[in-house]
Amino acid sequence: MAKKPVKKADNQPQSRPQEVPIQKTTSRVGSVVPAGNSETFSIRNICIALGLVAFAVYFNTIWNGFVMDDVMVLKENRMVLQGMSAIPELLTTPHMRGYLIIPNDLYRPLSLVMFALEYSLFGLSPAMHHLFNVITFSGCVVMFFLFLHKFFGGTRTVLAVIATLIFAVHPIHTEVVANIKSRDELMCFFFGFWSLNLFMDYMKDGKMLQLVLGVVMFYLAIISKETVIAFVGLIPVIFFFYKNEDKKRAMFITAGTLVAFAVFMGVRSSVLNAYDANQAGAPVEFIDNALSGAPSALSSFATKVVVMGLYLKLMFIPYPLLSTYSFNSIPFADLSSIGFWLSLIAYVGMIYIMVTRFMKDKKDPWAFGILFYLATMFLFSNFPFLMGAELAERFAFFGSAGICLIMALAIEHWIVKAQTADLNTLKASKVLAVLVPLCVVYGGLAVARNAEWKDNVTLYKADVKRSPNDCRLYHNVASALAEEAYMEEPDSLKKLKIDDEAITYLVKGLEIYPDYADLYVEMARIYDRKKMPDSAVKYNTLALKMNPTNFTANNNLGSVLLTAGRYREAIPYFTLAMQFNPNFKYAYLNIARCYNQLQQYDSAVINFRKLMEFEPQNLDVYSEIGMAFFMMTKYDSAEYFYKAILKQKPDDANTINNIGAVMLNTKRYGEAVEYFKKAIALNPGYFNAYTNLARSYFFSGQYAATIETVNKEIQMDQQNAIKDIPYIALSYQKMGNMVEAKKWEATSQKYYSNFKLE
Repeated sequence: MAKKPVKKADNQPQSRPQEVPIQKTTSRVGSVVPAGNSETFSIRNICIALGLVAFAVYFNTIWNGFVMDDVMVLKENRMVLQGMSAIPELLTTPHMRGYLIIPNDLYRPLSLVMFALEYSLFGLSPAMHHLFNVITFSGCVVMFFLFLHKFFGGTRTVLAVIATLIFAVHPIHTEVVANIKSRDELMCFFFGFWSLNLFMDYMKDGKMLQLVLGVVMFYLAIISKETVIAFVGLIPVIFFFYKNEDKKRAMFITAGTLVAFAVFMGVRSSVLNAYDANQAGAPVEFIDNALSGAPSALSSFATKVVVMGLYLKLMFIPYPLLSTYSFNSIPFADLSSIGFWLSLIAYVGMIYIMVTRFMKDKKDPWAFGILFYLATMFLFSNFPFLMGAELAERFAFFGSAGICLIMALAIEHWIVKAQTADLNTLKASKVLAVLVPLCVVYGGLAVARNAEWKDNVTLYKADVKRSPNDCRLYHNVASALAEEAYMEEPDSLKKLKIDDEAITYLVKGLEIYPDYADLYVEMARIYDRKKMPDSAVKYNTLALKMNPTNFTANNNLGSVLLTAGRYREAIPYFTLAMQFNPNFKYAYLNIARCYNQLQQYDSAVINFRKLMEFEPQNLDVYSEIGMAFFMMTKYDSAEYFYKAILKQKPDDANTINNIGAVMLNTKRYGEAVEYFKKAIALNPGYFNAYTNLARSYFFSGQYAATIETVNKEIQMDQQNAIKDIPYIALSYQKMGNMVEAKKWEATSQKYYSNFKLE
């Protein structure tokens, strides 16, 4: 009979546990038993620490302003600027509908909904919008760590921390975090990885709620941005090969993902079709993606391979970083280009390693890291279709996660030399010797690059120095100077210097690409401001020769004619601008002003009302539409708009005078008097208010007050007061003082020979 084990007394010392030697590194996911972690290194604390690292690296973006496409999705997006009330509309309209109408739009409502919520709470505060970008990125970092932690079954926490740490400080993410517009990419990543985490929980626990929530998160990711479509292919790989404990659950996860994708495609088609925004894509502009104008198919192929090599280079050496990569920043390549062969060898090598390692071990993490990178980058490779940009750092956001995993695997294999969950391993001098310099360099580059995203002028000036052959960068610098720096500069002499500096950048851009219409448009805008209309007409005409559908050039040429008083000639150009871009609000304003000048007030009102759809709170538009109604003698409508202004600006003397004019013309003389007196009290030098007050006094029978008011007019401006002198004669007549009446009649007849007292 076997002896029962003897129970030790509570105070008897336990035997020392046997030390386990460091195990040899293997390639399988979750194949090593974790070493014990202290409570200090709990998963919750690790998440907090990594999130704080990401927050610290990108915190300096909150001092930045609006840059690049922020104007389209937030600053001037008419739907977003309606706040929370616009959320139902944002969920059921194409992505760019609040800024412009295009025939091949997208369906990405979630980031716009978030912007609308933020606007309702904080207004147009760049700091708050940037703060939410940083917070969202920190959330992405946490989700990425949790994914890796679960992917490796909690056995390789050190690897997960290293990969996530590199991801948190990587400078290639600066565009995504520093550009508010890229919230769509951040939210897509955040919800996409949240869905993966929930799916892995479901694979482990089998709770249906986890599966449902995972599908919901995947749907939220895809309505943020389409990048996560790559997960439709990656998810079956993950759950049929790497986390394949239950084939039935893997099938449910895959099916749920496909259902969410199908629902998205259905909703997307329904929304876009409803607005006729699901048409075949327009040809990609050469200035946006030079591949559209490659000299040959062979050159196009070689250049695409070079571009993919540049992405890979930026993953490891993230310098220089640029806001745009347009013509001619990436020269066309051919089969003799060294860049083509280096890139081709690198990618063939990666694919070879991925396939051979996966064939050897279906749970190989190196193969997964390479696969994740290739799958998420393929959409942006220009091979399936040409992107709107030849290369963009934001396109590499998802793909960088795969590269960060590969970098961490290399550090684990050659530096840590163990697969472990014990974070004390990170304290080893050889590990710190690699991680600390890497994080300092990457983090330092990120912080420095964040500061360059301060505003458009700072950003583009920094970039054009690093990429002096990029035509669009010269246009961007010039536009930022002429449209932003100029407006912010109070000194008139410095304004002239800003315009001259902008012209020098435009000239350099034309030397690179003489057929770039936007350079001529900007040149014309500056010359128009310089009061050189002939030059403005010349450059706008050149722009339209290059691109007849350029709505800005059409509008600006019309503006030059409007300023010159050539209203009928200007109208066709504004009409074309609206035709080519129905959301171009400035064209509506300009054409309305032309109609006002031509006294075609009905047409003016139609266009002013259209403008109000874009700027419902623009009080200047209220004033102009009120004036149009006044000139049509539609006084009720005029009064409505003037009083709407008065609610926002109760001490605006001009608006008060205009309301008084409505009262005067509708014979409410007593009310008119009070409005004109108030206008004068606010602005004692307001001559027009005195004129209106004098007439209100006369028609209300206050003749002495009429005489007194006209005399004040004469003291203020005798020449302009001439028109009211007859009211003095008429007032004396009404008062029975014919001597003074005849005297002023004679004075009036010097200016109005036909004037005669009754």
